[in-house]
Amino acid sequence: MIISAFRKAFAQVPEPAFRKVLVRSLILTGGLFIGLLYLFGWITDGLVVSEYRWLNMIAEWGSFAAVFIVLLILFPAVSALFISLFLDDIAAAVETRFYPDDSPGTPANLGVTLLMAGQFTLILLGLNLLALPLYIILFFTSLSFFLYYGLNGYLLSREYFELVAVRHYTPKEIKAIRLENRQPLFFVGVIIAFLLSIPILNLLAPIVATAAMVHVLKHLEQ
Repeated sequence: MIISAFRKAFAQVPEPAFRKVLVRSLILTGGLFIGLLYLFGWITDGLVVSEYRWLNMIAEWGSFAAVFIVLLILFPAVSALFISLFLDDIAAAVETRFYPDDSPGTPANLGVTLLMAGQFTLILLGLNLLALPLYIILFFTSLSFFLYYGLNGYLLSREYFELVAVRHYTPKEIKAIRLENRQPLFFVGVIIAFLLSIPILNLLAPIVATAAMVHVLKHLEQ
């Protein structure tokens, strides 16, 4: 069921509805980050940390490089947040192609969707920052692998399931379905976490994850 869900999701990526969402999210994310980099460059322009000019230049460019790297790491998470703006387009495209005889989902309120996605993004980033010392300590052991994918697998499975299920169920019903199917949903989340950890592919991962979760939800309804 899980492998089939991701296979169908990847197969649908070339379709116009998916491409539009990907392009829009990348433009919005790229525009935001370019703006942040410009703002940071403007703030740190002429940064003075020492009486030596060469040391000030190193500090200025070093801080800019550090911010750039942080933004690069956060790019997939922010891109996923923007993709939530167009989640209904992805879900509707999947339902139209694979489940035309089922009742279509009700488009979620944009404010509710953004709130849910924003909360999950903050929780995801926050818990990973808290776990960072453990990641470093366990870096050369297999435990770091299990910690990373265990934590993010759980969080991502919950995020994407609730974002997709809100089109069909009430919050109480969503919680009941999620708790009843914790194990398969967790494995779906682990796969999503794995896709997000692969450079370049992680830009596409939120779209694939959303589409795959629609298939998983439909399977659980049977």
